[in-house]
Amino acid sequence: MTTTEIALKETTTSIEGVIGVALVDYTSGMALGTLGGSKDMDLTVAAAGNTDVVRAKLRTMELLGLKDEIEDILITLGSQYHLIRPIKGRNNNGLFLYVALDKARANLAMARHQLKRIESGLDV
Repeated sequence: MTTTEIALKETTTSIEGVIGVALVDYTSGMALGTLGGSKDMDLTVAAAGNTDVVRAKLRTMELLGLKDEIEDILITLGSQYHLIRPIKGRNNNGLFLYVALDKARANLAMARHQLKRIESGLDV
């Protein structure tokens, strides 16, 4: 099983174009760990904001009666991809990985594949 710190480091080293990564508790909106970011990319602010995105999608699925799980949420900006991947597993309810990627350097399909692999080994 992978710890938070190892998972964040692995995300930045195995996924091309990572700007920053955070492990977030969407029940509280708090980042449990962050790595990367910049003066223009405050990962604690991003964690709180993306918590609202996850909560809204879960509410919408419930209202629609969808009996499914979120695999990931993709937000595409002009120069960035933002990936949100809820963590599945026995001890990880209410958590998601958030990754901001430089669109010019990232391979979205590979990033999703690697994030799924990292998520599957994470135990918080």
